Amino acid sequence: MNNFSTGVRVTHPRGQGFTLLELMIAVAILAILAGVGIPTYQGYLDNSREAKLINNIATIEVFQENHRLQTGAYATVGANLAAITAAIDWEPQTNDGITYVLGASGAGYSITATDDQGKSVCIIYPDKVRC
Repeated sequence: MNNFSTGVRVTHPRGQGFTLLELMIAVAILAILAGVGIPTYQGYLDNSREAKLINNIATIEVFQENHRLQTGAYATVGANLAAITAAIDWEPQTNDGITYVLGASGAGYSITATDDQGKSVCIIYPDKVRC
């Protein structure tokens, strides 16, 4: 015979929730995971931004080599995107807030790219070394 037909009421015992200690342990574990995960994620973002800048600089290098083949010299003056475009006929694929600067460096040139977050990469060509 079941409890519904007899009218007997079944009650649940009290205390079926989480204790304060269990909740504190769960929060502590989450805090530790966040403490490890957030810096790692920030590192991935930083590496991604740097890789994008290096990729754009490598593209400018190709246009610079083309400019040298046509004129006999590298373009070494370009304080902004318009000047670089006028000198070597290069434009970025997207307007993503990155600023570029071309400069003379010994027998070669340097390219500095800085994104809108302040991340900057400078490479000296043709040696391909960091500034």
